[in-house]
Amino acid sequence: MQRFRFRLAGLLRLRTQLERAARRSLATAMGTVAGVEQRLHTASEGLRECEDLGCTNAPHAPLARAVAAGLLRHRHSLQHELRAAEARLDRARGDWLLRRQEQRALSTLHDRRRDDWSRRLLAHQQREIEELWRPAATATGGEEAS
Repeated sequence: MQRFRFRLAGLLRLRTQLERAARRSLATAMGTVAGVEQRLHTASEGLRECEDLGCTNAPHAPLARAVAAGLLRHRHSLQHELRAAEARLDRARGDWLLRRQEQRALSTLHDRRRDDWSRRLLAHQQREIEELWRPAATATGGEEAS
């Protein structure tokens, strides 16, 4: 009997590569979101500190208020960047889920076809064994054990 061949093996390899690429894109998008979130957290902490210092009558209070105004604009910019990064993350997650589903469907089909082939191979081997056994049984007088 012939060895197992899956006609869609090339497509399965392609789908696997596409799923891996989508997973890498997802990981990159997740890293981008985490980086923007970290920068946003740092800007918020700096803004809080500058606002606290700007409320005092210390000589550096006007400078702290000016820095706080700059940090407020920077934080607004980071919030916009975060929304854009989260949108890219959602698209990357959707793409990865689709690619994973496509790859798993082909992988499942491959596994089923291989299982069918294995069962046919086993049945073929069993028939060959029975054919080899029958002539030996008839040569000894046709006695079979009951």
